[in-house]
Amino acid sequence: MDAASTCRDNGRNAFAFQATSELLDSEEKEFTRILNELQDTHLLLIDNHGSATYFKKFDRLIAKANDLHIPTFVCSSVPDEMKDFRNLFPFSTEEYEFVHSCLELSGLENTTALILWACKTIGEEDIDIPPLRYPPTEGFYHPSLPDIYDFVSHEKRLVKEKPTIGILLHQFYYIRKNLLPIDALILSLEAKGMNALPFFLVTSPNEVTGAIGIRKFIETYLIRDGKPIIDVLIINMSFSQISLSDPGDGTKNDPIYNFFIDLNVPLLQTITMYRSYEAWAQDDQGLSVMEISSGVIWPEFDGQIIAIPLGSTGEYEGRKNVGIPIPGRVERIAEMALRWSILKRTPINERKIAILLYQYTGETEALGDAGGLDTPQSVIKILQKLKDTGYGVDHIPETGNELIEGMIAGLTNDTRWISEKQMRERTADLVSPLQYQEWFSKIPTKNQEKISDDWGPAPGEVLVAGGDFCIPGQVNGNIFIGIQPPRGLFEKVESLIHSNDMVMPHQYLAYYRWIKHVFGAHVVIHMGTHGTLEWLPGKGNALSEECCPDVILEDMPHIYPYIMNDPGEGIQAKRRSWSVLLDHLVPAMMRAEGYGDLLQLDTILQDYLRAKRGGEEQKAKDLITEVRSIVLARNLTYDLGLPVDAEIEVIAENAERLYDYICEVRDVIIKDGLHIFGQPPADERFLEMIYALTRLENGKVPSLRESVAKTCDLSLQDLLENPSGFNIDHQLTNGALVDLIDSRCQQLIEKMAEVKFDRDLIIFAIQEEYGEHYKDLETCCMFICDEVVSRLNQTTDELTNMIRGLDAGYVPPGPCGDPTRGNVHLLPTGRNCYSIDPATIPTPAAWKTGKDMADQMIERYITEKGEYPQKVGIVVWATDTMRTGGDDIAYILWLMGLRPIWSSRGGTVTGLEVIPAKELARPRIDVTLRISGLFRDSYPNLVQLIDEGVEIIATLDESDEVNFLSAHLKQDMLARLKEGLSEQEARDMALVRIFGDPPGNHGCAVGEVVHASSWKDRKDLADVYTTWGAHAYGRKFRGEKVPELFKEQFAQLDVTVKNRVSREFDILDVDDDYIFLGGMNACVKAYGNKDPVSVIGEASDPKNVKTRLLDEEIRFIFRSRVLNPRWIDGLKPHGFRGVQEVMNTIEYTFGWDVTSDAVDDWEYQAAAEHFLFDEENRKWIEENNPYAMHNIAGRLLEAYERGFWETDDETIKKLQDIFLESEEYLEQMGDLHE
Repeated sequence: MDAASTCRDNGRNAFAFQATSELLDSEEKEFTRILNELQDTHLLLIDNHGSATYFKKFDRLIAKANDLHIPTFVCSSVPDEMKDFRNLFPFSTEEYEFVHSCLELSGLENTTALILWACKTIGEEDIDIPPLRYPPTEGFYHPSLPDIYDFVSHEKRLVKEKPTIGILLHQFYYIRKNLLPIDALILSLEAKGMNALPFFLVTSPNEVTGAIGIRKFIETYLIRDGKPIIDVLIINMSFSQISLSDPGDGTKNDPIYNFFIDLNVPLLQTITMYRSYEAWAQDDQGLSVMEISSGVIWPEFDGQIIAIPLGSTGEYEGRKNVGIPIPGRVERIAEMALRWSILKRTPINERKIAILLYQYTGETEALGDAGGLDTPQSVIKILQKLKDTGYGVDHIPETGNELIEGMIAGLTNDTRWISEKQMRERTADLVSPLQYQEWFSKIPTKNQEKISDDWGPAPGEVLVAGGDFCIPGQVNGNIFIGIQPPRGLFEKVESLIHSNDMVMPHQYLAYYRWIKHVFGAHVVIHMGTHGTLEWLPGKGNALSEECCPDVILEDMPHIYPYIMNDPGEGIQAKRRSWSVLLDHLVPAMMRAEGYGDLLQLDTILQDYLRAKRGGEEQKAKDLITEVRSIVLARNLTYDLGLPVDAEIEVIAENAERLYDYICEVRDVIIKDGLHIFGQPPADERFLEMIYALTRLENGKVPSLRESVAKTCDLSLQDLLENPSGFNIDHQLTNGALVDLIDSRCQQLIEKMAEVKFDRDLIIFAIQEEYGEHYKDLETCCMFICDEVVSRLNQTTDELTNMIRGLDAGYVPPGPCGDPTRGNVHLLPTGRNCYSIDPATIPTPAAWKTGKDMADQMIERYITEKGEYPQKVGIVVWATDTMRTGGDDIAYILWLMGLRPIWSSRGGTVTGLEVIPAKELARPRIDVTLRISGLFRDSYPNLVQLIDEGVEIIATLDESDEVNFLSAHLKQDMLARLKEGLSEQEARDMALVRIFGDPPGNHGCAVGEVVHASSWKDRKDLADVYTTWGAHAYGRKFRGEKVPELFKEQFAQLDVTVKNRVSREFDILDVDDDYIFLGGMNACVKAYGNKDPVSVIGEASDPKNVKTRLLDEEIRFIFRSRVLNPRWIDGLKPHGFRGVQEVMNTIEYTFGWDVTSDAVDDWEYQAAAEHFLFDEENRKWIEENNPYAMHNIAGRLLEAYERGFWETDDETIKKLQDIFLESEEYLEQMGDLHE
């Protein structure tokens, strides 16, 4: 340290050593070195930037210092944290304040004074300690102006016609003159015609240093008369500025004030990385674990727009560890600021907006698809709001179908039904090869070469007519409603079996350049969850100029409406396409309830169980005959694992199981239609949503259902655990009592709505009706009145904050996740959503849930196979990890026999602890992970944690019978040694248990191959899964391709697992589940020649987790949702978009079957009869989305033709007729035979 050297130069016997928490947390050897250094240490200083909770080994360091009786001073940005550690520093208050001042003021002079104090106080030397130096804590800085400069004078000289950009950097860099990246940014901003206002400051107010803190700073420097003096604020500071602006003292309960709302300008977060330029350039992940946390995740809590890196750390003119600007990135940040400023300064009636829908598969039937969102109707709502606000909108369609029909009448990405001539006539515009070449020549050479390698010379073949690029979409005044261009995976699907690094085609680039340069859009809106831009190849974080999203989007302002319960994929859009991520509400949810024969069966079974209990044998016999008839007719024997033609005796023996199952099907919640952006659920859906949001506890607020149950002296938990049990007092089955409780819940909500959720009237009514049992119910009802209703009504904020974003204002941040999982606090929507701190994963709550699900899986395997599973494969996603706090991570650790070690403060996971074999009471299980690319990029700390855990368990001295992982390690090492690897190489390879997407890329590609029917047998699907997934990750692996190791590991799996978080989406709602888990099953079947036990864990209610076999889960979804009239009735008002949900469900069902053999013949038959042979449903599909009719019939025929479905000739004839009729109709619509 420079200060210690200065002291020695002046004759003092002073030595010091230092290390960063990031280094100590990541390198155990370095931490051990520091612990050894403590043996000769007289004073330990721990200076936390933020809280001690983010130094994982803090507790271990403190414990060692205590053992050695070393005086320790802990400095923290959290005052109450400092109070807790005051006792570690055994000196007077005056001396404590002196040391605190030295650390807070920092700088060479003050650090030198601190060491001299130690020499005097601890070393007992006779020394005079110099006075402390108080550097400026905040102020204006400009490289062309004197150090201390009057900002007020400078402000008066600003050119008002120029955009003005504020820049914030930490005072630390100003004091140390570590300003090269900021200087470069200032010059770039000014060169592009902007006023640059750079400031240095300290975020937290501090009495010691005199710092006023960021809140007061913004009020003082950046706001005049209630309005900002800047257009955009670039923040080059780590962590959350809001959180650090008002550190707690242990007494505050109110939320921290968000002063950025007052400023109301876009916040561009950029980072000067701790790593070198070379390390960043070569790393597909982009940032280190610490950089992701401090420079990305925490700033997202402020609502900052995550931009790109400004600088790296290196050596400059003999100075080490200084910031070095990154050429090209500095300019891009300046360009982003300029574009947001132009948006802000352009009059509303002149602003141009591009709204892009998706058509992922490239087919017309998929136009406008998005998770849980009625995109056509949402676009209409947005157009209405834009017109009301003053934007130039020429025409607003009456319905979503009208909007879609208008787009189809023009040009979409689907050119199957039209000629090249018609393409040119229908396109919104054409881009000539000459114009494209001008744009193409300006992208990095590496990208030019890669696009040309993958797609040939421009223009290529994708959406090209007569040599020109076509631009699908429609110009509506100053609004362009377009379609995101084809990613190219379906256009070259045959290559996906062997290739995993294909970039976007020429037309993709041409389309976005046309939006920017020809249409002249000021901002782009990607409509719903999700598009392809953010998934293009490139770094996971901190993108370079060669990363494809950067190449495509450049500096465009970007607003992205995204469903609230998909935070992981949404965060991808924030970090890889600098979007303002506006979360939107999930579709309204409702109880599935009974229908048709299932409803009748429920009633008959209740009568049967009552008759059996009452000894009415003849009546019971008659009733069980009726039961058998319905069971066989509806193929319910499959659900219970009974013989297909089970006799009456078998049905009678399983009557209680059957009733329990029917009750479970009835009790699950399913979607009621789709969400419309900015529109709260209306009428009955509003009441349904209140019910769905209060089914579970919300923090300390009791569950509505449990509260109503208590008024009847009933335990809801007991009823749910044993539906076929009989309650003597009520003379009803427990299942019937649950129905009764739900009926009362719904009646209560309806009564509350009738009095417009008036608190006083509701309290009076509850007390009058329920007497002494009302307390929990009153709490819940008041919660509904005070929180649930108002938060749901604030769904209009989705539109309000979109307009705020389009004004280049500040969109406030908010959390996201699954609201029906007891998370009303996640509402209202319309916030710029953020995720969770990865250092806290798994949380204690997730630890319990994950353990419970893992135990259920083991029990189920033992039931099926009579022994413990030795090897388990599990799919792990970033989205689920964010939503649950790490259920899957807990699941994995528990299987291996490890538990997390949480810090004493803040819940940070600091390490792993081996659970003794005796306590575990079962073998340690070998777990192999297939992680998503997003998990790799978002949670490198968890990749390292699990990899560390694998090594810990594999090297325990335990028998093979107790430790399956250790046993397999020995076998795998021998295999690797026989291949000629060294002992260390063999060991490293044998320890690999984490596999994922190719470095810099995302996906499995199984879905594209299945959709395009471009596969011959299941091995093709397994090969695709291997091509895209056989990349090793861990502390020693960064995505190396290891296909043979991958095949070997997956061939041996006994169990495959994918856990689900909630019922807001199920495994037939989205394709990712079958792609990841189904692909894994295909590998086991193809390479291992065996059928794994494939399970789905469900934690929609963390207190009542469930585990089903894959085929059981699919049957359960068919019973509760797919064949439920309530589901399709909810979709019908959504027209074209509603039909897509049916189409997707059929395709994903087929996907599960071709990968996993998980679908019964009766399910295909029931789908055909319910959707296509039912006249009313077929007519709805045909009238609203005839393209989907063709798709659904074709997919069912494919299932038959490939041998996955056996059915009668009449069924196939009907399907063939429907398919051919729809094809003829579509050809006529396309007018191919003109």
